[in-house]
Amino acid sequence: MNVFAKFSAVALAATALTSTSFANGRHPGSALVYPVQYSGLDSSGASGQFFFTIACVTNSNLTPQTPFSFGGSTNVQYDYVNTVADPLKPLKPLHCFVNDVVEFLSPADTFCVLTNCHNASTESGYLVVHAQDPSKFKTDWSWDYLMGSEMVVTAVGGMYAINAIPFSSPLPDGAETDLDGDGQLDFDGAEYQGIADTLYIDSFLAVSNSSLTLINMTGGVDFTATVKFDIWNDNEFPFSTTVQFRCWFNQPLEVVSQVFSESYLEQNTPNDPSELDIDCDGFGEFETGWAKINGVVASSTAETIPNPALLGAITSGPEFIFDGGRLLWESENKQLNGDFIKFGVDDPEFP
Repeated sequence: MNVFAKFSAVALAATALTSTSFANGRHPGSALVYPVQYSGLDSSGASGQFFFTIACVTNSNLTPQTPFSFGGSTNVQYDYVNTVADPLKPLKPLHCFVNDVVEFLSPADTFCVLTNCHNASTESGYLVVHAQDPSKFKTDWSWDYLMGSEMVVTAVGGMYAINAIPFSSPLPDGAETDLDGDGQLDFDGAEYQGIADTLYIDSFLAVSNSSLTLINMTGGVDFTATVKFDIWNDNEFPFSTTVQFRCWFNQPLEVVSQVFSESYLEQNTPNDPSELDIDCDGFGEFETGWAKINGVVASSTAETIPNPALLGAITSGPEFIFDGGRLLWESENKQLNGDFIKFGVDDPEFP
């Protein structure tokens, strides 16, 4: 098999692994989390490659406005979480900070932005969009009508699309969601629904250069999350690894841990000889596997919180080779210690 045909086969195989279907579907929510947002440089900040992100949100409420009522209208606040990357520590950025912008959505309105223009920063990170009462100043409310997705494009034309992760509110339409008055979004089952207890990488192809995005949603940007990966290769051989990260990252799987690399799997695990046989000769050419992701602990200099809440996705990452984008699968069980705290880093030793 020639080189072009071989890598074309890898590309097709990677595309086949990009299913994002959820058994219980996705539904409009009051808050949306977009796993990545590039507003200039790539997620490493090192290669100088520029990305462009188009983030769209739709208000699916169709109640008409009247001269005396906003009807089905809502405000939405865009909170851009920006990370200043450390090339020497790709999982621990030098700094995280938030820029916010408020927009008005009329009934049935779709609003798309180029984040390079909308975000007052050229850094990368993730984006949280949440509904607010248009008659009050920055007052979050229950408005389970928001839907969203994003497209990520490189300067040379590579592209993938990925859905936003929606969170509904159990409160009645139009009720203020900040029940405890702390000024943050609490994914505690009271203000907004909880976050999945376990995440899953349904499959990975070790040579596809896929990137993993993870967001720590417990404790705020000062906290370092310790995360355990339980991994199985293509022959059901189990192994595990633990990594630490802060705030947000989007890095190739091999950077997250060497156990996701083709060489590690070939040399350290028993292989299924018939797995991913791309030239039909009875012998598999590439290593594959799947993984389960659980938060172990989130800690700062002042506090330790067990079992932090995580969100994530598989993306093409900075290299943009072979793979597209897909959300991670989620367990039905939820945990209630997730939050979105918008203030910046106050740890003087932030490494």
